[in-house]
Amino acid sequence: MFNKKKLLQNIVELYYEQVDQMERNYDIDNRQITKLQSYYRMYVLHKSYKKNQNATITIQKYCRAYLARQLVKQQLSECKNRRNIIYLSHQAQTIQRYFRGYIYRKYVHDFYLRKKQLELMNIKNKNFLQELRQKGEQEREEEKIRNEQAAKQEFMKLATNLHHLTSTKSQPGIYKPPFAKENPKAFDIEVETQLKIAFQTNVQWKSQKRSGSAQRALTSQGFRIRPQSQKLK
Repeated sequence: MFNKKKLLQNIVELYYEQVDQMERNYDIDNRQITKLQSYYRMYVLHKSYKKNQNATITIQKYCRAYLARQLVKQQLSECKNRRNIIYLSHQAQTIQRYFRGYIYRKYVHDFYLRKKQLELMNIKNKNFLQELRQKGEQEREEEKIRNEQAAKQEFMKLATNLHHLTSTKSQPGIYKPPFAKENPKAFDIEVETQLKIAFQTNVQWKSQKRSGSAQRALTSQGFRIRPQSQKLK
């Protein structure tokens, strides 16, 4: 038959062996359990930290977004105010400009009187310019006439000693060639005619000069010369 007493003794011995083994392994088990607890606590704390971190980041994000929207609204409001100030200032300046112009034209300066004065001044300026042009044209004409007279005098001075170049009845002169289509001219008169006029003028002037000098010589010697009318009598 089965021995109950022996079985009970074996169970007690097994129990004590396990208790001894547990006592021997207590430090190892304690360290492992402590390590396991530390890892678990670390996991719980890390999870809580991550949760708080995400919540903080979310709060910061919404806070920054709110502050950014407020800043943008403020900047838009300031920009709108500046635009309104610029626009209203321009409108005010325009109104002031027109009002000053109206007051100036009405009380300080008569527009129609000024317009009439400007028209009269314009007429005077036109008349003055016309007089200046006429004066300039007159001076140019006088200068042209003086130059022509000086040139004529110079030409006549040169032509007084060129009478030998004029034509004769038997021989044409160099200024009247027989085969030329047109004779050379000076001052719209043929050179041949100019030479003859200069020669005749020079001869008359010299004859008058000689007669005058002869009369003065006879008078100085005591001779009395009768006038031409007395000689005829």
